[in-house]
Amino acid sequence: MRTAGGSFGRPGRSGGSSSSHFTRTLVAAFDAAAMSVFAYVNTGGSFGRLDTDVLLWGSAVAASFAAFVVATNGPGLLAWTAIGYILFAAVFVTERPELILVALAVALMPVAPRPRGSLGLGLIVALVAAFAWRFVVAALVRGA
Repeated sequence: MRTAGGSFGRPGRSGGSSSSHFTRTLVAAFDAAAMSVFAYVNTGGSFGRLDTDVLLWGSAVAASFAAFVVATNGPGLLAWTAIGYILFAAVFVTERPELILVALAVALMPVAPRPRGSLGLGLIVALVAAFAWRFVVAALVRGA
């Protein structure tokens, strides 16, 4: 179906009404707040353990960044790169996948702006970013 904004897909995604933008912003902000509370509860609000900082606080920052991109109608590539970081933390940091982080990443996907209007491209960006973050973080840890 062709929408008013001239793209194919769900109505309101390209032209966007203010209520749908507000709702997407609210959902993204809730996801970021939930991740921040989860990080705070599991770390006691402290920093110092590199694995926990990368896993929990890094995901909280990435979720907050993705929420900021949603709120400002920023570039979809940035939001999906942040989602990729959350997937990196969920899958590559620990021995077994952290399902709460996978759920957070999945919850951000419907509200994040889609690169070039494509969910498939967004998923590719997130997966490539997850692998790239693995090498970036490893290099930073070695350098520290």
